Amino acid sequence: MARRTTAGLVGAFLLATATAALGHPPPPMATRELVRLQGHRTETAGPKVKRRLQLTALGVEQPFAATDWQVFGFSDAPPAAAPTPSAAPERFMLQGSRQMLARFAAVRPEQTVTILAEHRPGSRSLFVLTLDVCPP
Repeated sequence: MARRTTAGLVGAFLLATATAALGHPPPPMATRELVRLQGHRTETAGPKVKRRLQLTALGVEQPFAATDWQVFGFSDAPPAAAPTPSAAPERFMLQGSRQMLARFAAVRPEQTVTILAEHRPGSRSLFVLTLDVCPP
């Protein structure tokens, strides 16, 4: 009889805690963004340049003129206001495989570079997912 009572109490407790857990919203996702930037590895800022950047790859800072900058956010929070581009170049560190970063470091100024990277707001690191150079 004591076992039946104990089993009944444990069952009731588990049912109560499971029901309470269903009533809570899921935890918020960590804020992160996918950034697509395209441009040329040059200091020259033409009329199509949206942002001037300094991208560090393999410990060497490289000038970059971004002609396209798109951000895709992943968060439950409302989107923050986009920062206004400043006249001074923004600085970011490229993180990724040595091969990919070496490809970026070898890009010539006339080649167009497209980078898809993960970014966490407030961070100065871009975690490179893919890099495309055109013409090869």
